[in-house]
Amino acid sequence: MKSSTMLAACGALLATASPILDKRRLIVDTKVVVEWVTVTVTQSDSDVATAAFIRPATRRVVTTSSVAPPPPPVPSTSTTPEVVIEPTPAPAPQPVTTVAPAPKPVTPSPPPPPPKPITTVVEAPKPPVVEEVVKIETPSPAPAPAPVATKIEAAQPSDYASTAVFHHNKHRFNHSAGALDWDQNLASAAGTLAARCKFAHDVSIGGGGYGQNLAMWGASSGAASFGASNSVARAVTDGWYNNEVEDFPQGDYGKPTPDMTDFKKWGHFSQLVWKDSERVGCASQLCPPGTVSAFESWYTVCNYAPAGNMGGAYGVNVLPPLSQAFIAGP
Repeated sequence: MKSSTMLAACGALLATASPILDKRRLIVDTKVVVEWVTVTVTQSDSDVATAAFIRPATRRVVTTSSVAPPPPPVPSTSTTPEVVIEPTPAPAPQPVTTVAPAPKPVTPSPPPPPPKPITTVVEAPKPPVVEEVVKIETPSPAPAPAPVATKIEAAQPSDYASTAVFHHNKHRFNHSAGALDWDQNLASAAGTLAARCKFAHDVSIGGGGYGQNLAMWGASSGAASFGASNSVARAVTDGWYNNEVEDFPQGDYGKPTPDMTDFKKWGHFSQLVWKDSERVGCASQLCPPGTVSAFESWYTVCNYAPAGNMGGAYGVNVLPPLSQAFIAGP
C-alpha cells in the first residue's frame, strides 16, 4: 500500500516539474494495479479454516501516449500560486474472499475383488500297472518228515514167520517206517521160487505185483544145522541192512530219485525200509552144492506188497536213520 502511494506521489512531482516545451504536452499515464487475493479453503467440519495469502504480483505497466490538447490560455503573470491538484490514488482493491466449495468427499473405490481362485483339475495318476510275473519252478522234493522213533513192542520171535517179521520191523522202525505184517500168499510164492534153488528173481509167481529180495548163505560143512530161522534173520539183518545201509547216497535222502549208479549195492536195503510196503512173506530153502553155490547153502526169498523201489517216490519212502542201536544177525 505504501509503495503504491509513493509511486503516485512521484508521478505527481514529475508532472509538476516537467517543463512545458511547447504547446503540446506529452502525457504519460502510468497505472499500477495491485490485487490481493485471499482464498479460504474449508475441508471438513473438523478442519480449521486456513487463509492463504497470495503475494501481490506487479501488473504490467501500460504506457499510453497521446497528443496533448491545445494549451490553455497563458495565465496572467500574477503572483497567484498555481494550484496543483494531486490525483487521488485509487483505493486499494478490497481482498476478495473466495469460498472454495468443499471438496467432494472422496469415496475410496472399493478394492478390487480378490482374484477368483483358479481351480485346476489334476487328473489323479493312474495306478501303475503291475504285471505279475508268475515264475514256474519245478518243485523240489518235499523234505523228508522228521523221523519218529517207534518202539518195538513185538515179542521175541519163536518161529520162522515171527523171526522174519521181527528183523524186518527192527530196521524199519529205525527209518520211521511202519511194521510189516506176515502175508502167507507172499510166503507161498517165495517158497515156490526158493525151491528152484536157482539164484534169480521171478516176481510173476502167484500173480506178481510185489517186490522181492534174494539172499544165499553156504558153508563147506554143517550148513544144514544152521536152520531156516537163522538163515532168514541173517539174510535180513546182515545181508540186506547192515551190508547196504551205508552204500545208500547219504545226501540223497529226501530226493524223489537218488543217484542210481550203485543201485545193486543198496537196492535190498531200500525195499526193506520202504515206507509204503505193508506185508511180507518169506521162504528159506536148503540147496545142495553146485546149485546156488558150490557149497550146501540156504537160499532165502522175501516178497513185499506193495512193492518198493518205485522211481520218483524214494524221497517219502526211504527216510534217514534214527541212529538206533546196531543189530547183528545170528
